[in-house]
Amino acid sequence: MVFETQVTAHREVAKGTHEVSLQRPSAFAFQAGQYLQIALPKLTTPDSKGASRLFSVASSPYDMDKINIVFKSSGSGFKETLINTPVGSLVQIDQAAGSFLLPQKLNREHVFIAGGVGIAPFMSYLQQKIAEVWEYQVTLFYGNQNPESAAYLSELKRMSKQQRQFLLNDMYQRPTPDLFVKLAKKYKDAVWWVVGPPSMVATAVNGLRLGGVTSQDIVTESFDGY
Repeated sequence: MVFETQVTAHREVAKGTHEVSLQRPSAFAFQAGQYLQIALPKLTTPDSKGASRLFSVASSPYDMDKINIVFKSSGSGFKETLINTPVGSLVQIDQAAGSFLLPQKLNREHVFIAGGVGIAPFMSYLQQKIAEVWEYQVTLFYGNQNPESAAYLSELKRMSKQQRQFLLNDMYQRPTPDLFVKLAKKYKDAVWWVVGPPSMVATAVNGLRLGGVTSQDIVTESFDGY
């Protein structure tokens, strides 16, 4: 199903990282972890990949007013056009899809690993669930070049204070397999959710497997360049 909607807000959520808010159509449904495709009516800057892209939803499924997407400003024609699309402009979105479905009920410990804008699906989940009672711990390892480039960092710190079962670890180092081997040994009984650039995801999965985590306890989603 395709919906026509409009841009309602823009904001910079970190250095070089942009958030766009869209009015949420009443029939648009999604679960935390899913993505949508957004199509622009016309590009103001040429882009060989065309006028549509896929984005994970960064807002809560409980938020019936808006849909947030977030991306790094890479200079592509699509992104430049979207960044400069005025509030009130019409765009099209497809119904949400994707199988990276975050747990609706916590029946064991979970570890989230996010690189850069890979934080988007976790933001959707945390905003939905943060005020609920958690029986098990959720730990987030969030990797960026520096604090200035970490999208939603202040919001995540606030949520870690609000929910005692949510632990935030913001990291500013190049990931290595050894890092994830050590984490795997520390969180032996966890389910692992890994989102980010393909190279980061591959490094994390390699380290986790070397650390003894089975493939059935690792769920991944790679964000290719766009």
